[in-house]
Amino acid sequence: MNQATTAPLQGRNTVGAEAQPEALALDAVFAERPKGPLTVTDNFAVLDDPVEQTEFTQFADIDGKRMAQSVLMVQGMYCAACADTVEGALCNLPGVVKAEVHAATRRLTVQWDPAVTRASTLAQAVGQTGYRLLPMHEALSITQRIAESRKVLWRLFVAGICMMQVMMYAWPAYITEPGDIPPDIEHLLRWASWVLSVPVLLFASGSFFGGAWRDLKQGRVGMDTPVSIGIVVTFVASSLATFDPTGPWGHEVWYDSLTMFVFFLMGGRYLEFKARDRTAGALDNLMNRLPEVCDRRKPDGSFEPVSVRRLVVGDVVRVQAGQAFPGDGTLTATGATVDEALLTGESHPVLRAVGETVVAGSYNLAGPVELRVDRLGRDTRFAQIVSLMERASTEKPRLAVLADRIAGPFLSLVLLAALAAGVYWWQIDHTRALADRDMPLCTVVGHTGGDAGIGRRTCPAGGAGETVAGL
Repeated sequence: MNQATTAPLQGRNTVGAEAQPEALALDAVFAERPKGPLTVTDNFAVLDDPVEQTEFTQFADIDGKRMAQSVLMVQGMYCAACADTVEGALCNLPGVVKAEVHAATRRLTVQWDPAVTRASTLAQAVGQTGYRLLPMHEALSITQRIAESRKVLWRLFVAGICMMQVMMYAWPAYITEPGDIPPDIEHLLRWASWVLSVPVLLFASGSFFGGAWRDLKQGRVGMDTPVSIGIVVTFVASSLATFDPTGPWGHEVWYDSLTMFVFFLMGGRYLEFKARDRTAGALDNLMNRLPEVCDRRKPDGSFEPVSVRRLVVGDVVRVQAGQAFPGDGTLTATGATVDEALLTGESHPVLRAVGETVVAGSYNLAGPVELRVDRLGRDTRFAQIVSLMERASTEKPRLAVLADRIAGPFLSLVLLAALAAGVYWWQIDHTRALADRDMPLCTVVGHTGGDAGIGRRTCPAGGAGETVAGL
């Protein structure tokens, strides 16, 4: 420590030189304590930091044994089958007592034994299944949510534009009789539809293929698996019919059905994401009331910026005007005008004098004030409010738990039934394994209202009376 730093300490202490070793020790402690927020990397070692764990883990003695319960966010999951995959990866680990994932909010509640396993081990096990565990204060960041929303919106935009163009090229097949369109024009329209379907396959459907591949690597069947199979089979069959209309696969193409299918799925996923984003945003706004960084007083009386998660009880911090108090504490220097609407619901500010307490999450509306921290993290009233919201977003009713359990087996049965139907029709007439010329089953695409939509030529780009039986 330099002379400029030691001089104020000596001036304030009557002991003189005897106080220098203590001051040096204090400065060493402050120098060794991290000042910035830690981030989660691929090795997840930061999750084992005791200071970081205070944000997402609670410890309690259960039957004389110290247990931990963590609430984390699961990135990359979209359905109940994904939740079952994460739960299965954790429940098989030693030291894990219970793991529950809420598919709608993507929140994981896991109870584990810190004497047997570590939080980073849990995150690595989930990472091997293709998902990622993050604390909610990092997973709910506004920047990340905006980036994810833009990606989903771009996929929806590409699928929508291509769908409209493909539908325009397929429309003549709806309103004409067989033979009205010259063969060269019909072939040109099919090639144009094929070109526009490629971006839908490679870009707009990327999230479905990624999820299906991740599930297959783990030997599981998720919601993305049947969707991906349907997209690939439809595109391949339509491409073969485009390249060789007289071949064994027939001459029907379903590019419009393919692009429309992807568009509607991406539209539903986008609406689901926005609804989830609003829920996450409400919790995010509450959690982000606390500042990321505040000014902590050093032993020499000066202030240094540090991460709020690096504060300890007894620290004196300076809270600027318009900033939230980082913890429950006592005002030490001056009074403050405080907005406590978080607790009372009353928007009218209250005056707090020196020596009175303020609560974490309330705003300082006047000038800078100094606060001695009495409670931090899970011990504050603010943390208790957040904990209640977290519990409400992670607990699932028994009916939802049952639905999550049967989601995977149900999807497997659906795929097996579709495979059995395809094999059966292939043995009878391979041209009817994908298309049925007699039964008008493609009413979703061709239905226009009343009985007129259920008749001949209800599927675009097909011949008279030809409909897609497999869609």
